[in-house]
Amino acid sequence: MSPVTRAVACVAMFFTASEANSQFSLRREVPVPADANACKVTCQRFGFQALGKWKPEFKDMTNPTVCCTKCDEAFSGEAKIQTQQMMQAEVAPAMTAQQCKTICHRFGMKTLGPKFSSITNPVECAKQCDVEHA
Repeated sequence: MSPVTRAVACVAMFFTASEANSQFSLRREVPVPADANACKVTCQRFGFQALGKWKPEFKDMTNPTVCCTKCDEAFSGEAKIQTQQMMQAEVAPAMTAQQCKTICHRFGMKTLGPKFSSITNPVECAKQCDVEHA
């Protein structure tokens, strides 16, 4: 066996052995989505078959937009309230005005809480940051 063939065989065996325990395996099981956002991420990655193992109505889908709508239906009610509460809880109470403005300029107004959720302009949002975090 030539050295090149031996090297190729070793590399192939390495990838075969390491793929079994890798989180990047193409054959790994997709976990059941924890919330509507996780479900939509799977839809956008064309994971309809994986979602179909969880709920059969996802199995025959081919359109990510329709799939996302079905995710909203699957996680309606209490799950929406929990998701909103988690988003509001993630905002750090000790935020500086500069950190707040950075989020504004990245169009993250809705993550800053109810006082910012109706603002769509980053400049107006930055002004509100000065008021809130003065």
